[in-house]
Amino acid sequence: MFILLRKSLVSFSNYKFLIMSLKNKNLSIGYVLAFFMFLTFLNSAYFFLSIAKFGLVEWLAFNACSVSIIVYLICFICFRITKKDFFLAIALVPLYYYGTMGLFVMPWNVTNMFSQITHIIITLNVIWILFVFLKEFKFESLGKGLLIGVLIFVPLFAIIQSYSQLHMVEFMQLLQKSH
Repeated sequence: MFILLRKSLVSFSNYKFLIMSLKNKNLSIGYVLAFFMFLTFLNSAYFFLSIAKFGLVEWLAFNACSVSIIVYLICFICFRITKKDFFLAIALVPLYYYGTMGLFVMPWNVTNMFSQITHIIITLNVIWILFVFLKEFKFESLGKGLLIGVLIFVPLFAIIQSYSQLHMVEFMQLLQKSH
């Protein structure tokens, strides 16, 4: 009896270890993807602020992917500090809108290569976030985060789009000077 009980405890502890290692692996993937997002943010900042000589507002308006990356990094940090996973879901709306949809809106050519790499990295983060929520059946946190994200970012999208349309000529002039 004691041997059977001991074997079942060993099996249980191995199972618990397996679950913990899977969580750590998922979290490690999240850290790697967040790091790649940070690198794309730095690349964008370097190009738009240093090479193209955009101002901060112009950069964030004309490269709204950077806004979504900033939002994601803030939400990821809040998630890690508080352990409240709905923070990750808040970032889904801007990530999907500017990142994943960018894969289909921007042309696939050499000029847009870095942009499309950024869109792929953003999309991988979207997939990772959805995987984390759906794997653990955390629909309440997902819904709460998405609702907050929609309430905050849909009006922000409208502001960004309006600003971009009003200043498109300036944007094109700044881009042409950088080439």
